[in-house]
Amino acid sequence: MTSTARRGPHRVLVLGGGFAGALTAQALERRLGSRDDVEIWLVNRDNFLLFTPLLPEVCSGSLEPRHVVSPLRGMVHRPSTWCITAEVEGIDTDAGVVTVLGGDGDSHRLRYDTLVMALGGVTHTFGIPGLEEHAAGMKTLADAFSLRNRIIEMFERAELEDDLAQRRADLTFVVGGGGLSGVETAGEVEDFAHRVRRRYYRKIPERDIRLLLVELKDEVLPDLPPKMGAYARRRLTQRGYDVRLGTAIRELSETAVTIGDGEVIPTRTVVWTGGVRPAPVVAGSGVDVDRGGRAVTAPTMETSRPGVFAIGDCAVIPNVEADGAPFAPTAQNAVREAKRLAENIVARIGGRPMEAFRYQTIGTLASIGHRTGVGLVFGIRVRGWIAWVMWRSYYWSRVPGINRKVRVGIDWLLTAIFGADSVQLKVEDARSALGSSGRRRPPAREGTGRRRPPTREGTGRRRPPARDGADRSR
Repeated sequence: MTSTARRGPHRVLVLGGGFAGALTAQALERRLGSRDDVEIWLVNRDNFLLFTPLLPEVCSGSLEPRHVVSPLRGMVHRPSTWCITAEVEGIDTDAGVVTVLGGDGDSHRLRYDTLVMALGGVTHTFGIPGLEEHAAGMKTLADAFSLRNRIIEMFERAELEDDLAQRRADLTFVVGGGGLSGVETAGEVEDFAHRVRRRYYRKIPERDIRLLLVELKDEVLPDLPPKMGAYARRRLTQRGYDVRLGTAIRELSETAVTIGDGEVIPTRTVVWTGGVRPAPVVAGSGVDVDRGGRAVTAPTMETSRPGVFAIGDCAVIPNVEADGAPFAPTAQNAVREAKRLAENIVARIGGRPMEAFRYQTIGTLASIGHRTGVGLVFGIRVRGWIAWVMWRSYYWSRVPGINRKVRVGIDWLLTAIFGADSVQLKVEDARSALGSSGRRRPPAREGTGRRRPPTREGTGRRRPPARDGADRSR
């Protein structure tokens, strides 16, 4: 175990490289200017920022995976800013130390003067039997890539399947959760499945494809006005979705999902977007948390521990202009929170008072596929093609850097002209000494000449669940 002593400049340690964490580091750089008495350390499990609003379009093939990520080292520029690729294992706010697990497999202790927890969330399974083992998610690049491969895998199997019931089970796709992520994922799954069938799998009748969207609440898109949710539901129904409202997912297995009052639906593919919980390490950090494990903060985003701040999905930040109701954990809010937090950290270092975070949400937009969207912008309801254009325009404008903006724009243009393809990239190779992550595999077993079996990550095929408490697969 190595230890980094707290010496010299005031160290601001930012945990998490999502919107909240990466943009906090950027804003701190701008606020600090040429000061050399403060250094920024940015820790993230991956060495990139993932632009999560566009993940469903990676699944559908509209965007290349590398074009929805931005290298963290390219987003920060001060010589005293460090980017560390490691996984946060523990936070000790009493000792002012964070323990991380590096790519070398060793634990490292990082000391700090100011701490920012921007660790985001992980998929919440709500204890549903089989969900962790058998459902795909939509939170990581691997999730989107694997779901795309899974859909193609099911079409490949269906072409070889003679049994009609088995073929229809292969071609039944279930999306759990009717929020923003669920509806956008459902739209892209439907669009992609029908496009690849028409172009590459013509032997499969369209009637064999079955699409379900299961939502526990009484309407989809509960964050939007009911009429907008009803519009989205009607459009999805017109495109072939069986939308089940007020219906819970009860259990999953390798071959079926049980919903509602016990209805069993044969399927090989379930996508779960129905819940997010804060990173578990937050609850064990010593700061006050709510029942869900999110850090409770003051309006300044400082937690119960002085010098320890929380932001984004893992924080409950009260809105002083709405009687203390917490801000929604959205990317839009995280972008604004990061700017105010950077100002507060610089003020605290300088001994000046901090200010409360204030922000009036511009609105909410959602894409539901087929160049159709819904939304509420400045209190005005929009839907159809104009809402879809607004959705794309807004998120394109938020893509970090001109480099990625150009690549995303070109991807959209090429997909509009040539459509999506059915290439199933299987990036794991059991014969390779390196896994898909670039890390060494364990050596071959003595006398067998064989290496450890591949993890299947990215292939679209099932893999064993993560170890209890590890949560590595999310």
